[in-house]
Amino acid sequence: MKNILLFTIITVVYFALVFLDRSFISTQSKIFDFLSKDYPNDIVQNYMESQKKWWWVGYAVTPVLIGIKVLLVAFCLNFIKLLDLEGLEKVKFSDFVFLALIAEFVFVLAGVYKFVNFYWIDTDYTLEDLQTYYPISLINLREHISMEKWLAYPLQLVNLFELFYWGILAYGIYELSDQKIKPLKSFGLVAMTYGVGLLFWTGVVCFLILSVQY
Repeated sequence: MKNILLFTIITVVYFALVFLDRSFISTQSKIFDFLSKDYPNDIVQNYMESQKKWWWVGYAVTPVLIGIKVLLVAFCLNFIKLLDLEGLEKVKFSDFVFLALIAEFVFVLAGVYKFVNFYWIDTDYTLEDLQTYYPISLINLREHISMEKWLAYPLQLVNLFELFYWGILAYGIYELSDQKIKPLKSFGLVAMTYGVGLLFWTGVVCFLILSVQY
């Protein structure tokens, strides 16, 4: 029950962020200006009309994507039980799901940070800036880094919020073990499970980007 409640709260907050983004950040005028540089006016107009028609898709896929992400993170963390560590004997998969849902609030804060940044601080932006930006990450230093398209995603992942996310997962394992697994070891367990999964996923994304690019 607590997992369903947390999932509902996170989904509602993400809905609010999607609404705010579409209403004030990724506006129709920004999209039109971005596309009109490379495409004829009739194609741009058709795209804008389709966006209006299918506006609900972004909201529909949001809970699906959240659910998939949370379950995958919990699936990775569940491998810790294979190590037969003291303190985790009674921990269930649902406990790892709960931990992943708690940690997801870190990325909710990242979404709020991004909205605040573009709405009040960095107001002179393009749609390309929105697509490549991630709060407090290496991607924001792209002017000083040799920037290939396939590097964008891993550079986005190197950010302060991701570090906080790892920290919450590690602290959660520490608590689930009744404090029998020390914090530093917990962080290592997160690296061995979620970290390996994230590395694999990053490799897949980079490969797909390279495949499309070349």
